[in-house]
Amino acid sequence: MIWERVAAYNRGRDPERLTLKYKKMAPDELAFFRGTAHLFYEDWPGDSELRRAPLAWVCGDLHLENFGTYRADNRLIYFDCNDFDEGCLGPATWDVARLLVSVAIECEEREYKSGVARALMSQVTSAYAT
Repeated sequence: MIWERVAAYNRGRDPERLTLKYKKMAPDELAFFRGTAHLFYEDWPGDSELRRAPLAWVCGDLHLENFGTYRADNRLIYFDCNDFDEGCLGPATWDVARLLVSVAIECEEREYKSGVARALMSQVTSAYAT
């Protein structure tokens, strides 16, 4: 059923590029998570307090691997969020929730103890708020 939803969402895309996308999604949970932002939001509970947060311009697909360096028009190099193809006006909580889920997935894949995972998520939340 999940792959049917993924296929339906990606219907009409260039088949060659779609094949590459699916190959990139296959290796592990975080890779699959990165390629399926639509599932994250489709499955978000409709009555959640997090859905009723104030609207803001959000990245829409914030996860650990959407941070990196890039050279801006002013020729300076920045480290920041660098992927906005899923950007939208949405609840301000969406980005931080998706980012924290990516941290949790990565911690699970690396078999970190739950205390370490909670500490990392706390640091990420604090840094995001700052």
